[in-house]
Formats: sequence, C-alpha cells, structure tokens
Amino acid sequence: MRVVIAMPRMSTDPEPTVAQSKYIESLARAGAGMRWVELSDPEQAVQDALTCDGLLLPGGGDMDPKFYGQARIPACGEPNLLRDAAEPLLLRAFLAADKPVLGICRGIQVMNAVLGGDLYQDIKPFEHLPHNGHWAKVHTVTVRRGTLLSRILGQDTVLVNSQHHQAVDRVAPGFTLAALSEDGIVEAIEKPDARFCLGVQWHPEWLSDADPAMQGLFDAFVNACSK
Repeated sequence: MRVVIAMPRMSTDPEPTVAQSKYIESLARAGAGMRWVELSDPEQAVQDALTCDGLLLPGGGDMDPKFYGQARIPACGEPNLLRDAAEPLLLRAFLAADKPVLGICRGIQVMNAVLGGDLYQDIKPFEHLPHNGHWAKVHTVTVRRGTLLSRILGQDTVLVNSQHHQAVDRVAPGFTLAALSEDGIVEAIEKPDARFCLGVQWHPEWLSDADPAMQGLFDAFVNACSK
C-alpha cells in the first residue's frame, strides 16, 4: 500500500533542499509518498493534511516559548510564525483522528509543548555531550525497555547524530519518556494511548540510508499509516 504523508512545507522553493530530500528519501524507502502542506492558512492546512494517512513534523527552528508559558530568552531563536500557527492545529487534528504522527527534532519539541509539557530554551548551560552541529553519529542514546521505540529499534542503546540546542524538559501529560542521552537529556517521547505517536530528538533521516535501525523508524511509521 502506498501511503501519502502530510509534511509542512519548510520553504517556498519548489525544489526540495538537501534536508527536505532526506525526509523524502527515507519515506520513499518505507514505501510512502509525500505531500507538502501549505501553512499560510492553518485551517485549510488541517483540512488538506487530513486527506493523508500520517503526519511528519520535521526539524527546524525554535518554537515560540509562549506555547509553554515562558518568556523568550536571548538564546532562543526567532519563531517561525507560519509553523507555530499551523503545526499545533495539525498535531491535535491528527491525534483526534487517531492518525500516526512522527516528530523529528523540532517535531518532538512541538509535540511536547503543544500537549502540556515545556522545553529547555537552551541546553548549553548543563549539557555534557555535544548536542549541536553534528550530522554524523556523535553520542549514545539509552532506550527504555517496553516502549514503542524499543520495539522498533530492537536495541537498548543507539548511536545518533545531534543537531539541537533545545530539548524537552517536563514531559507532557499522556506522554512516556522513551529515551535519554548519556547526560540525561530527553531524546524520545511517545504517547502510549495513540495509534502511533513518537518523537525523537535526533535526525534519523540523515542516517537511514546506511543504518537499518534508523530506517526502521520510518518503516514503522509508514506501516502504522497503512493499517
């Protein structure tokens, strides 16, 4: 079965960037097609997206801290107004429809902030591992046994890349902590009562062509979309 994935457009350029292509390639290997969703009209974006079978919330810039009740600090990036307006609506709509959701980097942060958790606006003061500026594998993540993520990866630890300076702080109600970095930073959360709702802090799309475990995240997501 061919699955179409709704993914918010990250650029007005009709040609995908290298980063966008990584998502497209990973989904294609899992047997899924992909549809961009224009975000200029958030309500219309939701209607268009719900014609698809799953939602991928991709990486990107920082979310406005107002979503989790904090004032913006200087280290927090400028918000993306289009994504900040549309992605919470998309997430809630897909969860209400019990359609699968996969969040990557910014995506996990959006999931957590929208559903009642909060974020560290900048992890630099307390990180003990390199978490930003690394597209290649750079640190280990410990996966909690019995989680969806554990079943997908089939491993207790995985070596991942890292490209973020923000992270989940207080996990949102209804979510389960699924993985931690060696220095205690949240690397994955999931929603056990959802059909499929998983967020990871690293970028598996940059690793999936050579790492079956990372491709397995996309395979599991697309498989959930086809049921």
